[in-house]
Amino acid sequence: MKGKALVIPLIAGMLLLAGCLGGSGTSTSSSRTHTYTPTSSSPQTQTTTAPGPETWNMSVVWHVNTSDMPVMDLAPDGSLAAVIDWWGHRIYLASPDGSAVSFDLMEPGDIVEPVVAGVAIVEGKAYVLGSYGEFTGVRIYDWSGKVGETHEGGAGSVPDDILRSPSGNHFCYLMAVTATDQVLVCDGTKLELENKYSLKWVSDSGLVLLDKGNKEVVMRNGSAVLTLNTTSVLAYGDKLVASYGDTLKVLSLDGKVLASIEKAGFGQTTLLRWTLIPTKNYIFRHEPLEDTHVFTWNLTEVKVLPGFPYFANDNFVVTAKDGVIHCYSLDDFHEVFHVRVPGDSLGYIKLSEDGKVMLVSGEYGDYWLYRAEMSGLNRMKDN
Repeated sequence: MKGKALVIPLIAGMLLLAGCLGGSGTSTSSSRTHTYTPTSSSPQTQTTTAPGPETWNMSVVWHVNTSDMPVMDLAPDGSLAAVIDWWGHRIYLASPDGSAVSFDLMEPGDIVEPVVAGVAIVEGKAYVLGSYGEFTGVRIYDWSGKVGETHEGGAGSVPDDILRSPSGNHFCYLMAVTATDQVLVCDGTKLELENKYSLKWVSDSGLVLLDKGNKEVVMRNGSAVLTLNTTSVLAYGDKLVASYGDTLKVLSLDGKVLASIEKAGFGQTTLLRWTLIPTKNYIFRHEPLEDTHVFTWNLTEVKVLPGFPYFANDNFVVTAKDGVIHCYSLDDFHEVFHVRVPGDSLGYIKLSEDGKVMLVSGEYGDYWLYRAEMSGLNRMKDN
């Protein structure tokens, strides 16, 4: 396969204009000034200015127009973005310098157009789960093109879900190989399932969450460790966050309730976006028709942030409200950047671990890749 290079030239002067290429915003914090009163022997008043909290400007470095449902992923370190043109059955790979390539997911021997279920970036490669006519499985791409594929199901099998853990150290996909049988592949190990499941979550500690009817099965290394009577369950490390109606609970793997709070349930919205995101130190929960409430793991509320939580990692949380995307540092919750929503609607957001690369989609396709402007950085002095 030959990649079709897609390079969008960037004009540095234009990128500094507010509203350019999707309306990039600017967020800067006020400097703190400390004045020292001289002693009687001091000849002058000495004034020093310390930089404020770290902030930066974000600019669009790459954009592609597509249509239909958004399918995308961003490497945790921000080095590679992968997006799918669903109707056009193409995969686009883009880097933070704005360079990009694309490849047709349909090959000459395919008898029908592929049906893509999802994409995940693992160790610098994009894994595309789909039905490719004669088989269902994963086609694997890097910057040079297709580098491999796996066949788990034959013609007529159906791809279900593909997910990686936040750091990418665990990776699973699920497919229906017959009307009654499924195959779950996690980190290369295949597990045959007899009933209908849905893959909902993969944690960095290797927990895999599967819906089965109105229950959630928590698995590790191919074995079930816990079953819960709710399907609104997420994991971080070896802790579970579960919603029982309007009650939010934090659970251990043996089912022990570690914390509980009423009137704080969660679920999924359109595009299967969760209304709650667990991270290392905080849990971010969207209050319907309101904003994002920030809880510690003992379910003590410590802060409210504007809008809906679209993404969070251990360092940052990204929300959006009234047409503006906001990113906050989890060190002290200061805003590190904000940008206007680049299109007519907002679908998904992925942010790199350092907060310097962001991938945004619309609800019906279209993708924008942002990168921090190095000239816009404002770094705090080391203590």
